[in-house]
Amino acid sequence: MAEATTLVVGGGLAGAACAIALAREGRSVIVLERTPGPHHKVCGEFLSAEAQALLADLGLDVWAMGASPARELGLEFGGHLTRVTLPFRGAGLSRLKLDQALLDVAAHAGAQIQRGVTVTRLDHATSSLAVQTTAETLAASQVVLATGKHNLRGVPRPPTANVAFKMHVRPSAAGAATLGNLVHLSMFRGGYAGICMVEDGIATIAWVIEHEVLGDTDGWADHAEYLSNRSPFFTAILSDATALWEKPVAVASVPYGFLREDTIAEAVYPVGDQLVVIPSYTGDGTSIALHTGLAAAKAILGGETAPQFQKETLKRLRSQIAWAKLADIAFVNTTAQRVTAALARLIPWAMPPIARFVTHKTRLRV
Repeated sequence: MAEATTLVVGGGLAGAACAIALAREGRSVIVLERTPGPHHKVCGEFLSAEAQALLADLGLDVWAMGASPARELGLEFGGHLTRVTLPFRGAGLSRLKLDQALLDVAAHAGAQIQRGVTVTRLDHATSSLAVQTTAETLAASQVVLATGKHNLRGVPRPPTANVAFKMHVRPSAAGAATLGNLVHLSMFRGGYAGICMVEDGIATIAWVIEHEVLGDTDGWADHAEYLSNRSPFFTAILSDATALWEKPVAVASVPYGFLREDTIAEAVYPVGDQLVVIPSYTGDGTSIALHTGLAAAKAILGGETAPQFQKETLKRLRSQIAWAKLADIAFVNTTAQRVTAALARLIPWAMPPIARFVTHKTRLRV
């Protein structure tokens, strides 16, 4: 049985951040990533100021990587549009580019990156830890569970009825001009959709829909029609945009608002979406992923157990998640959406300060 000091299961944002911090301190780290190469993930691909600062600390300049700026937030309820100036300069950058860049930094720091490795089991019932892959069994002093939105067998999260999607499109010149400096959210019955520009003149669209509301779909054309029928903004953007993939990438049953209160084992550290899942419309999932990965590394280096790490990390994040869940009710719940849309029509002047308040309360603070 091969041995390593720390095994990181998952090479996304949280896992890579943790690996970088550990490797820079001379720790032996192996990152196990199931995909053989760079790939697209379901994510809004919006980076807040906090995310940009954390990435800079890890050695990445998102602007040098070609990120697109976003200085305004657009909100749409029942056809009513509101625009709010963001309190920071947001950035749009694809996970295809960002995740690989972080893994490259981790490798340069001394972490061993193993791609195309599928983990089938985590054995934590005994005093020692073992990770079973399709090829071998690896022993570890610590395991960092960083599998993102995908559950590892035997370490579940509660199921939900929603499905999350992402698509890249190339907007027309007019569409790109509309999206310049803008991150936009449209709220509609059973879900919401967001869009912003990323690198190379590409726009990323991410949407979350309750499965029973969505019904059966067949490829991007059905999704584009669905979004256009529910949002005048998306009607205008998608009418002359070119889809870059045949169908969206998708993941089902994402438990938005989840907090992992129960510990898995003394030396199993859940990070990113395996620890906490903030509703994606907040645009702060990237910050939380990076922060929890770095917090886990700090805990491991300081000799803290996983239960100690979880307790302290959730304590810092609990208020942010609570505000996000409250806003989720107001903005996403079908009945509440109608009330919010009515308020937007009757007292439009109130929406910008409300949006700014929600934006402030749902940002990472550590």
